Amino acid sequence: MAPIQLCSTNLLDGETVYQRCLLLTGTCGSTRAEEDTITITTTGADGVEAFPEQSWPVAQGSFKALVILSPGLNTLRIHHDDVDIPFQLSVTYIPLLQCPPLHLAIMVAKDSPLLIDCPPHKWGGFSSAHSDLDAAIAKFRMTAYMWQAMIAEDLRLKGLGRRTFRLDEEWAPDSLSRHFLNAVHDESLETEGAMRATAKVHVIRSSRTTKEIRDANIAQQNHSAYRKEDLFSYFEEALKEAGGPFTASAHPIVAGLILDSHYSISQNLILGHAALGCNNPNGISLGMFGSHLTYSWPRFLEEVSSCLTDTKPPGDNVGNDSGECGTMWEACAIGQGAHLHEVGHAFGSPHRPGIMERGYAQDWPKNFVSKTAYCSRLGTSGVAVTESTPNNARWNLSDALSFRALPHFHQPSDERMSREMRDAAPQVRAKYEDDEESPAILHIKCLAGLARVCFNGATEDEPSVANPTSELQYTEKQLEHCYDRSEPLSLTVLGMNGKQLSVSNVWKLLSSRDFIRIPGTNIKLLKRSVCADDLETEGERQYYEWTQLLKEKGPDGNLHRATSIDLRVGCLWDGGVVKYASGHTSHWGPMKIHGATHHFGGHASEEIDLLVTANIERIEVNRGGHGGGFMQGVRMHLSNGTSRGEVYRQRGADIVRLEPTTDEVIVGFYGKSEKMGFSGVVEFGIITAPKSIGLDGLPDATFDLPELRNTCGLDEDAEESDHEVGF
Repeated sequence: MAPIQLCSTNLLDGETVYQRCLLLTGTCGSTRAEEDTITITTTGADGVEAFPEQSWPVAQGSFKALVILSPGLNTLRIHHDDVDIPFQLSVTYIPLLQCPPLHLAIMVAKDSPLLIDCPPHKWGGFSSAHSDLDAAIAKFRMTAYMWQAMIAEDLRLKGLGRRTFRLDEEWAPDSLSRHFLNAVHDESLETEGAMRATAKVHVIRSSRTTKEIRDANIAQQNHSAYRKEDLFSYFEEALKEAGGPFTASAHPIVAGLILDSHYSISQNLILGHAALGCNNPNGISLGMFGSHLTYSWPRFLEEVSSCLTDTKPPGDNVGNDSGECGTMWEACAIGQGAHLHEVGHAFGSPHRPGIMERGYAQDWPKNFVSKTAYCSRLGTSGVAVTESTPNNARWNLSDALSFRALPHFHQPSDERMSREMRDAAPQVRAKYEDDEESPAILHIKCLAGLARVCFNGATEDEPSVANPTSELQYTEKQLEHCYDRSEPLSLTVLGMNGKQLSVSNVWKLLSSRDFIRIPGTNIKLLKRSVCADDLETEGERQYYEWTQLLKEKGPDGNLHRATSIDLRVGCLWDGGVVKYASGHTSHWGPMKIHGATHHFGGHASEEIDLLVTANIERIEVNRGGHGGGFMQGVRMHLSNGTSRGEVYRQRGADIVRLEPTTDEVIVGFYGKSEKMGFSGVVEFGIITAPKSIGLDGLPDATFDLPELRNTCGLDEDAEESDHEVGF
């Protein structure tokens, strides 16, 4: 028989890493049919054991293991019973203390019983082993390190290097190995090596009672609840009252666990639970989850594999979240994965395929075990996990790239990405030669660099994450050679900052000139716009189209300059009202609906005064990050430093900047508004003129052009034919 060969498949000898918990994968060549394991010992530079020995299962010759590292040099020795000489790797761990951490916090009611739900068979010999506050802290800490290791490996596989967040750590009794349990009770913390830098789990006392937290009217899964976001407010309140690292001006990102979640058998309802996450770059960013599934999480490394393959049913004393927790491992996958999903929101990720669209429900264990277990929801047997095994419990590339742009994921070799680069969305426009009849050129660019370009869902060879570029051009002839002109040609562009832009039909874009030539002159006004997130997938919709300049010709034949713009924003972006020196107003949206003057809503609306001495420098638009096809906010910046408007950055949406180039000035706007409901903005664009000409240099003929005069909603015939308009 050939000797068994041990090797690592994701770590090279001598590598430097920046996270405490490392996911190690490898092969051992074992073909045993029965249960098989490898063991890993970790020693420091002095040859002393740095972490207790761990055993991990092997399946079809492959293994996965979590390794806890100590700062400095670590030597990993991997042993198999059939191998005389262990395989050895050295890895250096350097904590990046200069990077902001992810904070862990458990919120407890002011009269909390300090217990979490737990099925009777998990009690074992000690009724509180999996259900008291200490158990919840240990499980939360272990889960957070699993998140850390999984993200680092996923981003490595995506070509972004082994990068992840660090956890806020303190010198305290560690709980990541069962070997440390007795040290607490034997008063041997120091001699047993149980004292070390480990993730700090803050226990935050809420001013709310257990009864308030378990109110059915705020339970997220209660269809009749009318205050489903109150728990999020309760958690934010508790964090602000705690202060310290949770001070809003420190801009912390927090993973929060609600200790007092509880399954009510009589109501068949999980109380005190809400899965919510929100990114707030100007305050506290929180991703929170209830503790009702925490019983199924591992307390320490020795329980990771068993918790992710445990096929015992949880029983009737605990809640079956989303009807997907038929076995213990499925409860663990839902709990750990869904909580990470909410932390993803806290880091700014919207809903999209992968972790952010519940990809964790069945696939979460594939990140940590070499063989999965029977799935009760799908009725499928476990499978050996290989590189080709489908796994949707990973991050979308857009998420991974957006993480890379955050300081929490920064590595020493990275160049700092400016705020402007982090916010810059890809731009796609059609360019033309001086001859208006000449073929168009598709021009694609992104300030942060282009990571991926896809036509009709097929990814181009270049650019790539490994080889990004700042801009690309495709001639109309090139595209016609590759694609059928009679069929729609979709385009998706991904920037190196995770920002994405989609065009439903490139042919339509190329046939629509993005400029307006002023008759009798060589002056061209350029147009560029951005559409609402998911607008192109919303099906057949009807729109109001509007265009306006910052000057208009009044009934008296004189030109009147715009003096202010009222930016109408509520829960979504309703529109805007432009006021002119003549007293006339013009709308970003319909002026009238069914013959009656249209009035915009917007509790967060702000008005900005337009001064002759200040240009509009840029406009930030919230395209929306959760689908729906409506924009969510707008903020305008003037060259004198004045800014007005509400863009809702904390919603984790896609903020896009529209701004003129250095040789242009903004002279007007155009866009589309939905013809149904509140007539919200679905497309918004700027019109620019050469700076050498400016608004005041435009000839009078400009303001007579029909395509530049705003008559949106004033055509009575169009209004009468639109039977779907309503309030």
